[in-house]
Amino acid sequence: MKTFTLKLEKVSLKGMFADLKRAAKTGVPNIIDDEMACGSVDAMMEAVSRSKLEAFAAIVEHKPKSIKELAELLKKDLGNVSRDVKGLELIGLVELKKDKRDDPRAVRPIAKYELIAFDFTPARKAKAGI
Repeated sequence: MKTFTLKLEKVSLKGMFADLKRAAKTGVPNIIDDEMACGSVDAMMEAVSRSKLEAFAAIVEHKPKSIKELAELLKKDLGNVSRDVKGLELIGLVELKKDKRDDPRAVRPIAKYELIAFDFTPARKAKAGI
């Protein structure tokens, strides 16, 4: 089972914003060995909010053919689901592929992982100031 890990680690705010800015500009997240370091619990929860986790789970479980189908599965607004999926793509949890077979405008969200793990090692918590 392919796992993505979010780790709580002391990360400089300047470095974290530089990584996020670079990821937004290039579309390539700063992911090393299937994990992402977060400097605070707040940063971690921003990266993977409840709605993003719900979207990720639905993508893994149902393998929707489009973001529109995902929104219908979740019974949520298409715009909100689209933003969540783009956020998941930005941190490297999903890939978006154009699917010309069914609808040339449709974009298929594909999960790159089957599991998201949270690493809250006590020593890391202390170092992060929690």
